[in-house]
Amino acid sequence: MKPRATDLEFNAVRRRPAYALFSASVLNWAAFFATLTVVTVAARALSGSTMLAGLPLAAGALGQALGANLFGRLSARHGRRLIMLKGPLVSALGATLGLAGLMAKNYWLLVGGAMLVGAGVGAVHLVRFTAAELVEAERRGWALGLAVWAGTLGSLMGANLVDWVGQMVEEGLGTPYGGAFLVAIAGFLLSWLLLWTALPLDPPRGAVTTRSGPPVERRAAIALGRPAVQVAMLVLLSAQATMVLVMTATPLHIEDIDYDLKVVGLVISALAVGMFAFAPMVGKFVDRAGHLPALGLGMVVTWFSVFLSGTAPYDGYLPLIAGLFLLGLGWCLCFVAGSSMLFASAPAEVRQVVGGVADWATWATVMLGSLGAGMLMSGIGYGSLNLVAAMPMLVVLLLVLAIPRFRTGLSA
Repeated sequence: MKPRATDLEFNAVRRRPAYALFSASVLNWAAFFATLTVVTVAARALSGSTMLAGLPLAAGALGQALGANLFGRLSARHGRRLIMLKGPLVSALGATLGLAGLMAKNYWLLVGGAMLVGAGVGAVHLVRFTAAELVEAERRGWALGLAVWAGTLGSLMGANLVDWVGQMVEEGLGTPYGGAFLVAIAGFLLSWLLLWTALPLDPPRGAVTTRSGPPVERRAAIALGRPAVQVAMLVLLSAQATMVLVMTATPLHIEDIDYDLKVVGLVISALAVGMFAFAPMVGKFVDRAGHLPALGLGMVVTWFSVFLSGTAPYDGYLPLIAGLFLLGLGWCLCFVAGSSMLFASAPAEVRQVVGGVADWATWATVMLGSLGAGMLMSGIGYGSLNLVAAMPMLVVLLLVLAIPRFRTGLSA
């Protein structure tokens, strides 16, 4: 049967915001990864302490936790467009503050800037749920994967512009790390400009409807009590904890074995490719195979990745590249499958709220992981840190096997 004209018009209405969301996500991820590439080594240079090197990442994670929760609730009340326009501006302000901290050699300004960058990026993470609302139910995994895949282009752009722009502005700014924050400021502001001009209406007006009933907070609390929602959140928490421990420590490890920022950018790019490049294919795999097989595969890939990076020799960085790539791929499997499971298990009218709570918990875990990474690097070294990073997913697996309501909820 040929599609009706109204159907074609409806699909066109959904397609326009989808293009805008994808393009803006590329710019946001480019900006975010530019800061991510240098923030730990810049923090150690300012503070003179390996233990304090992870604090800006922890502050950024706290900002993302608070931002995701706040923006998720605002989205349920005022629409998606509000959070998509406010988020990049908050992050641009944070990047400006971080640049000021570098130029003034003020460690705490850098930490404060990282927190604001994270708060704005908290809104970016919610884009994946909006993308899933714009497609049919059988393609939601693919849509989530495509939203995540936007990070491929962005992360590669951001991580690899750092050294080039940094060399251009080092003399003027007085720091080799300032270029990363200039890239971030430009990326966040361009993202805001694109969304401001391309999204005159709230995207979900062509996708979802709401219904009367109990208050949003009550409906969200009921949804958060569902076993499938809780397992999805646990998976997201564990995947993020493993990834952030290794990601935070690896630039410090590379610097310790006397490689430069080019190698740091290369290794972080490998992580980003694993995280984002295969996300649409991972989404299709989730749609066809189901959530649980994808989550199981993600756990296995993650465990192999931390073994590979933890046993990498000091005289070469190729094993680190392979390990970080697989770490990103394992994260991608868990993140897309977990997000799809969360989306499918939560009622439509509170998905953004539940997603915001999940992201809040995830980034609170990242905050603790960022702090712990510096301490573990100082205390037990890089190899043993990778062993510790393998533990969160093992704990989640044991919990699911040991608690009957989780098994019953997942089978239902």
